[in-house]
Amino acid sequence: MINSPLPLIALPVIAGVLTFLLRKTTTLSALIAAGLPTLAALLALSNPLDEPLVLLGRELVLTTGDRFAIVYIYLCAAATFLGVWRTSPRWTYYPVALLALAAVAAALGARPVTVAVVGGQPFDPFAYSVMFITIAAMLTVFPLQGGQPGVAGGTVRFMVLMVIGLPIFLTSAWFFDQYSQSPDAVNLAQAAVGLLLFGICLWLAVVPFHSWMPAIASEAPPLSSAFALGVINVAVFFLMLDMFHEIRLLATSAIAYAVLRLAGVVMTVVGGGLAFAQRDFGRLMGYAVLADVGVSLVALGTGTTGGVSAALIVVIVRTFGLGLMSMGLALARQRLPDDRFESLAGLAWRMPWAATALIVGGFTLAGVPPFAGFAGRWAALQQVAYTDLATAVALLSSTIGVATGTLRGLQSVLRHVDDAESEKRFDEPLITIGLLTGALVLSVLFGLFPDLILPAIRQMVAAFTG
Repeated sequence: MINSPLPLIALPVIAGVLTFLLRKTTTLSALIAAGLPTLAALLALSNPLDEPLVLLGRELVLTTGDRFAIVYIYLCAAATFLGVWRTSPRWTYYPVALLALAAVAAALGARPVTVAVVGGQPFDPFAYSVMFITIAAMLTVFPLQGGQPGVAGGTVRFMVLMVIGLPIFLTSAWFFDQYSQSPDAVNLAQAAVGLLLFGICLWLAVVPFHSWMPAIASEAPPLSSAFALGVINVAVFFLMLDMFHEIRLLATSAIAYAVLRLAGVVMTVVGGGLAFAQRDFGRLMGYAVLADVGVSLVALGTGTTGGVSAALIVVIVRTFGLGLMSMGLALARQRLPDDRFESLAGLAWRMPWAATALIVGGFTLAGVPPFAGFAGRWAALQQVAYTDLATAVALLSSTIGVATGTLRGLQSVLRHVDDAESEKRFDEPLITIGLLTGALVLSVLFGLFPDLILPAIRQMVAAFTG
């Protein structure tokens, strides 16, 4: 039995080195990039990994919640690597993304198991974590740039906000430390909590810090943007759960939960409204993810165990919609100049699997039944429906906005174009079709049977609320 979390960091690093050395063999590199993180995820599922690991003079300890979070993130990353292999193979993607993955694992474990602000005891619960998250984000910039000439605006915004967040978190930790030495200085505690919430809003792309989400979804290679949205952003969400669990001042603050609810409502309204107005699939995906992050914040902001459970379901099922849309976008951009609705007119007849992935992915992110996203939206709606009608309406409006935007895209891809060149059918390789079929089946399966993920959700909820 393996008890140390070392394999969770070592295996992605080893995979990164191997994919760099084998960069000329695309298929082998892709299999290594997907295989070793999957192996690490399986080891984490079958072993407790609860013995401390000393890393850079710091004990790395994984709670049950963090262990399941890393399993989820690693499996999502492995699926992304397979998608890159079939759509836009670049040897630079794998080594850099794998190192970012190792940094994420270090971030989610580089804190004490429990932290309390006690007079006379130093407070340093998350300094290493936020530094490792920043490192992961900076590494992600390279796949986002995708070898394109010039600098993409969305990538710059993402990089700037992540960098700005780091000193804010570190300053918050310093205020907490000062408060631990002077427990009567309430203003220090208020400043610490305020800075912490501000840093979370920056990193989770809360409105008005959201512009990088639709920008990278439109500008960056689709599966690179999926890595940023589905791995880095999700890692920040799990780090936030750890903070609310470990920092009593935060966990007992009604204002903190109110801030999360308000931020979530604004994100759902803005994301859903702007998704409705989009005319290209890339920005539609970005705003759909923005709305989905908002739904998870609304659920978490209820401050209940059921809210944490609903937030986790939203986060976990998001991967199906994001993966399908990004894969469909990548396939379409291989053959066509851009992803505007008018440019993809007739796509259903030219690339039926890519068109299906785009549309089903959009409906999944919207939370339309019978796809996986419905389970998360329904769970979140149940948390607020009987106590806050306005918030419930906001959640429903975001679903309608994203779904309507997707329907407008569907109308375009189904439209026949009277042009011989536009009706030309493009080949879709069998392996690519197999990957898309697997993702489509999983989306429907988890939409119809959400109970399949409930055992893991219960263990995570117990870890983050116990």
